[in-house]
Amino acid sequence: MSEETKRGAPNPWLFEEPEETRGLGFDEIRQQQQKIIQEQDAGLDALSSIISRQKQMGQEIGNELDEQNEIIDDLANLVENTDEKLRNETRRVKLVDRKSTSCGKRSSSASLIACEFTLL
Repeated sequence: MSEETKRGAPNPWLFEEPEETRGLGFDEIRQQQQKIIQEQDAGLDALSSIISRQKQMGQEIGNELDEQNEIIDDLANLVENTDEKLRNETRRVKLVDRKSTSCGKRSSSASLIACEFTLL
């Protein structure tokens, strides 16, 4: 026996054949491998399809978020404008109220307050 065999170095020609291929010829093993490759390809195709769909969904979600952000910005601008109008009308009502208290005309103050609420 050689020194290599004593140390337990594996001999590449001495291996145990797996049960799946035991007793099969070269062509049969090749066909089996081709079948496995086809199954793997089908799995990869399915995975690719799923990933493509997720990409499409992600893009659609991104577009929807962009649209929603525009709507929120428009709404914020409208709220700011309404707030400014309300503040201006409140100032006017206070001014009229001060003038009306000195003149004793509370009815005009009440009508201005009513006008303020109609602006909203």
